[in-house]
Amino acid sequence: MSNKKLVSLFSILFLLVVLFFYLSNTYTSVEIYSMDTVIDIKVWGINRFKAVKDIEFEINKLSALFDDFSPNSEVTLINNNAGIKPVKVSYETLDIITKAKDMYDKTDGNFNIMIAPVLKLWGFKSGDFRVPEKSEIEEALKLTDINDLIISGDEVFLKKKGESIDLGGIAKGYALDKVKDIIENDNVTKAVINMGGNVFVYSKNNNEIFTIGIKHPRENGIIATVKVKSGTFVATSGDYERFFEYKGVRYCHIFDPKTGFPANKIVSATAITKTGYVGDVLSTAMFVEGKDGAFELAKRLNASCIIVDKELNVFYTDDLKGVVSVENR
Repeated sequence: MSNKKLVSLFSILFLLVVLFFYLSNTYTSVEIYSMDTVIDIKVWGINRFKAVKDIEFEINKLSALFDDFSPNSEVTLINNNAGIKPVKVSYETLDIITKAKDMYDKTDGNFNIMIAPVLKLWGFKSGDFRVPEKSEIEEALKLTDINDLIISGDEVFLKKKGESIDLGGIAKGYALDKVKDIIENDNVTKAVINMGGNVFVYSKNNNEIFTIGIKHPRENGIIATVKVKSGTFVATSGDYERFFEYKGVRYCHIFDPKTGFPANKIVSATAITKTGYVGDVLSTAMFVEGKDGAFELAKRLNASCIIVDKELNVFYTDDLKGVVSVENR
């Protein structure tokens, strides 16, 4: 081969390498609305367009199954047939309900998807917010027994009329677990997915560090940041997301399943885990528990957490020392 041909060949190879490097480090950003929240999807790499399309499809598919506001979802079908008959459901619905029941036990009942009748009573299903009488709350709590949620084969059954389930505290994390599978299968370079307080980060470079902001509970902006590695899920629950005020008291959408009242020991709880649905559930259960209970829960379930109390003090588990920065109180 002549020198001229060799030069041409090396030039082509060089251009191909440059093009590959460019495409691998170029990202696509898409914002969609699904699962009752805005979802920000950023994906890097040659396969980014396929990955984004696959992620959108999966999230919308799960939303169609789990959305209890949709008249056609499987969760609505289960709720509408409470006390009447079992409902045959998809693998995904069966899987998430099974996981939710397991997390009920692991959180000592501080996470309970049977809480829906209480949410409805307080107006968090209709938007007609009110503070119910104690007797009403006691009656609603009778419809939240997790043992009345029966799973048999591929069927789900609620034993009493009036009982209903709400997957709002686990669905986004569950969806992020599916997103993780897609990202790995589609062989993308890097991805950051933010589902309204539930974040997943991924990079082929295992040493890459991502900085995640923790939303300030009372102002625009962030109150702290945490540095995490690829494959990490960061889920935050706060009293600022959905709430109403009555006679100077703030009532948020995160309820203590044992009392039927909105939890109010802290204002924000962030769980950092290696599994999406676990983090989503834990951020809710930690919010209910308060600081001390959240730390104990994190230790027991091998998670990390960041807690913001009512005075906007920021606390975090020992394993996060050196990676959490408090930005603005």
